[in-house]
Amino acid sequence: MTQQPGIPDQAVHVPGAGVDGTRARALWFMASRDAQLVAEDVPPPTADQVMVRALVSLVSSGTEMTIYRGEGAAEQDLGLETCAGSFGLPVKYAYQVVGEVVQAGDRAGLMPGDLVFARHPHQELFTMRADSALISRLPAGLAPERAVFANLLDVALNCLLDVPVRHGDCVAVYGQGTVGSLCAQLARRTAAKLAVIDPIAARRESALDWGADVALRPEDAPAELHRLTAGRGPDISIEASGSPAALQLAIRTTGQEGTIAAVSFYGTKQVPLVLAPEFHVGRQRIISSQVGSIGSGLQPRWSLERRMETAFGLLTTDWLRTLVSHEYPFDRAPEAYALLDSRPEATTGVLLRYSR
Repeated sequence: MTQQPGIPDQAVHVPGAGVDGTRARALWFMASRDAQLVAEDVPPPTADQVMVRALVSLVSSGTEMTIYRGEGAAEQDLGLETCAGSFGLPVKYAYQVVGEVVQAGDRAGLMPGDLVFARHPHQELFTMRADSALISRLPAGLAPERAVFANLLDVALNCLLDVPVRHGDCVAVYGQGTVGSLCAQLARRTAAKLAVIDPIAARRESALDWGADVALRPEDAPAELHRLTAGRGPDISIEASGSPAALQLAIRTTGQEGTIAAVSFYGTKQVPLVLAPEFHVGRQRIISSQVGSIGSGLQPRWSLERRMETAFGLLTTDWLRTLVSHEYPFDRAPEAYALLDSRPEATTGVLLRYSR
């Protein structure tokens, strides 16, 4: 195989190896369902860079698992300069690490000892540009295990900026993984009625515990949403499950001139949709909510930095749930992906913890 730019020459699995200050292990998807820890060089930081030692990172059970299963579009740009390889695999791809700055360039704006959230793949030690869109200093008192949810909360917050929930609205959220749960909890603050839809009983029970009005199995959703809304259908539906069937169900159940926000990344999955009669007759809107930019009309007031600051602020509240079902040492990171792939019903947030 021809060597791709950014992929280490020696893709060597090094179980139990520690960080020696110049080389560290990173997690790579080498082939479909093949996650490996790969040793690679860590250069010293330049003037506008920092070196960060990871403390915890969070696995995205949506986009990351799509890539892990080999369902990413090979021609699509990775979107983050901290990632490497190609969605066609191999690829080093993830984006939520909390760590401690150990070295900093004189123009980095950060200092050794600062705790930071970094949009960087899972890696023990890494050097990256100290750009505010890529790395942020943690607010004082915010625990790393809580702060590591900042990116996925940023995704949920972006959805609520794209599709604001008005007082009196009925909202249906499809999927109660981490992003779906966060979307639903934010919508709960203003929605008159909130329904969540998920095939996994434990996730439905968790949603009822934090305050959803109803938690439905997909097969029960049409009749129950009709009853809940007195026949009007939801004003807003949010598809955060990654299932094309859920997007179809949202089209089927959303009310006249209602809005459907598509948060999920489907990768190369085929998404066949039946649009008649509900979409056409009902004049529904389907909106793409993608976290890489601020939605149209909000740019004069909002920036990526402001959105991230808001996410950090929400993480300091006591009402927002950030659920963790499993924690793995980084040495066993490939096991975390195998679990998420084979038993998604048993997982919510999955943390990787790094030795110090």
